This record gives sequence, structure tokens and C-alpha cells, in this order.
Amino acid sequence: MTTRHAQAKHALIRGPVPETEGNRAVVLEPYGVDRIPTYDYVQEEYLVSGTAAGDPYSTRILIRRPADMSSYTGRALAEVSHIWGGNSVWRAFNRQIMRGGFIWVGIDSQAPSALDLIKGVDPRRYAEMTFSSGELAKDFAGSIPFTENPTPEVLAREYDEFKERWWRATPQSFEIIAQVANALREGLPGLPEAAVRTLLFAGISQTGGVVRRFVERHHSVLRRPEGGPVFDGYMPCASGGPALPDVDVPVMEVLGEAEFQSVRWACGVSGQVRGLTHRRPDSPSFRLYEVAGMAHRETRHMSDRDRERLRDCPLPEGARWSTFPNSHVYNALLESLSAWARGEATPPASRLLETEGDTDTVLRDGFGNARGGLRTTYTDAPLSTLVAATPMGRPSWYHGSETPLGRERLVERYGDADGYRREHARVLNRMLAAGFVRPEDAEQLRLEAELVDF
Repeated sequence: MTTRHAQAKHALIRGPVPETEGNRAVVLEPYGVDRIPTYDYVQEEYLVSGTAAGDPYSTRILIRRPADMSSYTGRALAEVSHIWGGNSVWRAFNRQIMRGGFIWVGIDSQAPSALDLIKGVDPRRYAEMTFSSGELAKDFAGSIPFTENPTPEVLAREYDEFKERWWRATPQSFEIIAQVANALREGLPGLPEAAVRTLLFAGISQTGGVVRRFVERHHSVLRRPEGGPVFDGYMPCASGGPALPDVDVPVMEVLGEAEFQSVRWACGVSGQVRGLTHRRPDSPSFRLYEVAGMAHRETRHMSDRDRERLRDCPLPEGARWSTFPNSHVYNALLESLSAWARGEATPPASRLLETEGDTDTVLRDGFGNARGGLRTTYTDAPLSTLVAATPMGRPSWYHGSETPLGRERLVERYGDADGYRREHARVLNRMLAAGFVRPEDAEQLRLEAELVDF
């Protein structure tokens, strides 16, 4: 069967848009933005326009790049803004984006958040912003369906119907994404040295679903002028769905343990995982990493907004919010995907959680932590029992929690604190050898291990 290709047009990019006091780019999620000067990066806003799904559009992209472009490595990581606001990939990956000399590209292709949360905040600055009409972010936020005492089938049906609303509300999104990707290959206005040689597309949660949908339905259709792919690699994270197909670039899917746990009534949401249907064999272009202990959203480093949101959220008795480092896992896998896309290295085989037979119920070790999957010091040199999706309703389920093991169990496991540090070091060295942690992040974990005492 011959696949029909359709050349994705180039978006027209204009800018950067000037900023003055009282007239600055709207930032949907400020997390990590204060870190930009620390790495000598800058943020710029550009307007993009064209025609998608038969209708004109005008929106914006945010660019975060090295101030000194000699530090740019030719790599860019693109994401779309969440349908009800936020840039989840930047939040999770920002340190490695800047350490690694990437350009980060935030594409506001989803009309609900662009119109409601950007233009709606500053209608004068974004007067040109236009999309096909549809639902807005306020119509989605906080509206994940929930029926008390549902069956798994009811949970799945309600959430799938909810997802269909995403696609109906964003008919232009995928063509906009492809058009922006094509334009980025030629650089930015007045900055030809920003031309992208390796362009990766990642998403987390709802935007992970966008990446999956692009792989499934648009990768083989929307192409570059010479017929090549618009993206050189994909990383859909914390979403789920039917097994993804092989395509002609690498696809690295990442699911936290939370994506298995959250499909339970106690968490108040179905989520996107449907049993184990997302699993498939490895191939020259596919890997799947299921990460033991990893929550949907990291609470290791919380913003003031996070603390306020979680201030009154319930936790199980004796538990605290998880310190599991989602970002460390994402940092390592980003570099692994980049090397794979550039033909420099092949990543390790997939890592799958151990489950009861063909079900999505995760098996646990003697400390209550998940068995199998991508392993870290948090699971293989544990100090706590990790719960990746806190089963206390909304919004607790988004976040993991941990219950300290207690001195008696730690002494039984390690003997003393030095014994713990030696075991921690052995696990960390295995992770480094496999490419599952970056050296900079490994050093941070070693420093933290030095503070452990019992």
C-alpha cells in the first residue's frame, strides 16, 4: 500500500514581538521561567499565521533559546500548550533543555487555551489571534468526568468521550504544528542561525495525547517539502492509548506508574491508559518506558502555585508529597531520544512494570513499591513506600506521595547510613551505565544521599 503524503505548508513567522513595561508575552505557566537567566537563555515571542483545515489562523509561539547562539546545538524540543493552559514539557524538562543547548518551542496551536488564556488575558497584544470557533479552556478546566461508584467501563467511556471534545475543539491544531515545524527548519526572522537540524516533539498528559495522535494520524501525511518527516523524533508521556505504529523516526513512549494507578475510582479519574493495550514489541524505531514510582506530576520541587493548590489536599496518614524526581528521568530520556534521532546511539530495551497476568494491576515488592519497569534509586535503594497516584480524590491523584519506611526497616535493609549510601551508589551507577540518569542529576542525588541518617 502506498502512503499518500501531503506537503505541510510553512507557517509565516513574524517577530520577535517587542516587549515594554505593561505589554509583555503572556506566560501560561511561570514554573522554571525564573531559571532562564541562570542558564543565560532568553525568551522571545513570535506571531505565526497561515491556513489550516481550510480556515485562516493566527497565533503565537514562544521561543526560549541561548542568548549566545554559539551555545545552540541545532536541537529543538517543541510542545503545544495544554488545552486548558500550561507547558508541561517545559516544566519537566527545562533544566536539560538549557543545559543541553536546545531551543524550546511552545506552540499555541490549541484554540481553547490560546483564545481563552492568552488573547483573553491581553486582547490588545493578541488582537490578530484567530482560530476556527469552538470550545474554550474554561469549558474544559475542571470538567474531567466523574461518576460515583463507576465500573471501569463507565470510567473509560466517559473519559474517551471527554477526549473526543479535545479533537473537536482543535481542528486546526495538527496542521499548525506541522507548518510551524517546517518553518523552524529555516530559522527565525533575523536569526538564521536558529535553523533546526534535529526537531523533537514531546507532550505530557493531554499534550502527550496530542503527540500520540500526531504519530497515529498525521506523521505519514503531513511532510516536509522533500517528503521527509516534519519531526525527527517523538516522546509522548503520561498519556496512553492503543499501541503506537512504527514510523520512519524514533518514538519513545514514557508512562509513569501513576498512569496505571490513576485508572481507579479512588483517584476520581479514568485517564488515558486502557489496560495494557499500549504495549507492543520493540522495533528499530520504538521504545516504551514504564517508570516505577513516577507520578503524573512532580512534587519534588513545587512552585508557590503548587503549594497553594495542594495546601488543603488530603494525604494518607503518615505520608508526604513525593520527592521522586520525574525531571531526572525525563532529562535522561530526552538526551537518549536525541541521540537516537541523530543516529548516534540506540536506547536500551523497553522497561515494563510487572503486573498481575494481563491486567494493569501493578505487582509490588516487600516495601510496597512497584516491581519491574524503569528503576531508580527511589525504588532500588528505597527510603519510602511510593504511591504514584495518591488515592484521595481530586486533585490529589495528579501527585504522588511517599511514606517513610522508618528506622527499624532501614536498619534491617541497609545496616546503617553508610550501607544505604553504598547501595544508593551501586544503583546510581547502573542507571548511569544504562543512560537513565544524567551525570549532573546523579551528582545531585549523591549529595542528597550524604544527608541521610538513621
